Amino acid sequence: MLNPRDHCFWCMNKLPSPDGVCEACGKDNRERRNGSGELPFSLLSGKYLVGHALGRGGFGITYIGMNALLGKRVAIKEYFPADASVRAADGINVQPLSEETREVFEAGKWKALEEARIIARVQNVSNVVGIYDCFGLNNTVYIIMEFIEGETFAEYAAKKGPLKWQELWKRIRPVGVALGRLHRLNLVHRDISPDNIMIRKDNDESILLDFGAASGAVAAGQVSVTALKDGYAPIEQYQRGAEINGRADEYAWSATIWYMLTGSKPPSAVQRNAQHIDPKIPGKMKRRIPEEVRRALLKGMAIRQEDRYASIEELISALDVEEGGAGKGRIILVIAAALLFLVLGVSLVAGLLMPV
Repeated sequence: MLNPRDHCFWCMNKLPSPDGVCEACGKDNRERRNGSGELPFSLLSGKYLVGHALGRGGFGITYIGMNALLGKRVAIKEYFPADASVRAADGINVQPLSEETREVFEAGKWKALEEARIIARVQNVSNVVGIYDCFGLNNTVYIIMEFIEGETFAEYAAKKGPLKWQELWKRIRPVGVALGRLHRLNLVHRDISPDNIMIRKDNDESILLDFGAASGAVAAGQVSVTALKDGYAPIEQYQRGAEINGRADEYAWSATIWYMLTGSKPPSAVQRNAQHIDPKIPGKMKRRIPEEVRRALLKGMAIRQEDRYASIEELISALDVEEGGAGKGRIILVIAAALLFLVLGVSLVAGLLMPV
């Protein structure tokens, strides 16, 4: 059985001595401490070692962890909706923020568990993070996921700047295909953004993150506004009782592509709806982004659901443009025009040379 003190709180690698300095990441393990409201260094359910908090979102907290029985690194997602829950006095259990939020908290908790069960049955879907386990404990839900070493799209863009279309499309197209498969299973992600797509370090594969709690934390007829990402969330996710379907993911995926191409996050759907505006491509970027791509993305980010593509597969088809920024139709027209010009030129020369 794994001894927690023998493993690094930050990266879960084996330490040279208990509570020592990690040779892999260089962190000192004499103080293992997460931030306020986050789980302490502990053994969860007697099986999963909880380490450093990797990030917090509107729906929950994700930690690096380890399966104590297998010695395998994992990611642990704890359902902890920011606007509806608080940590109990023991620092472990989770409880509703108030009586007013109890209904939303409880509905989201069990919906998260239900959604995770669905995802666990679709592990054959490529480019989606793997789920190993899911259980209720400490008055909340934990989802044990594949730990992916690499960097998010947001981190990649911060390092490289706006990407060229063909490089980005090669990376993000498989994520769109995966979304299409999930939509056919009546599963909607609801939280797509550059922070939730990761590039795997060992093979450069793009992986969609944050299922389970992220897709189930909103009770029927309720809206968790703090969980929404302005610029990526469609208008219907701000509206109580609105239908949320695959077109919500279509909007967020299009907005993610827009950001990766231009370096600018689109205005929020609420702002766009109020001011009747569309995102604009910066002047210096216009020559780098095919016109077909711009039009397709704006349709994918239409304010009204019915104005978007009927499916993400249709959006993918619209974005499958040719290398160099011109679509197939434009290339064919250019070639046809050139051939016509050549034929007319040859005819003219032949007429001039004809004896009289």
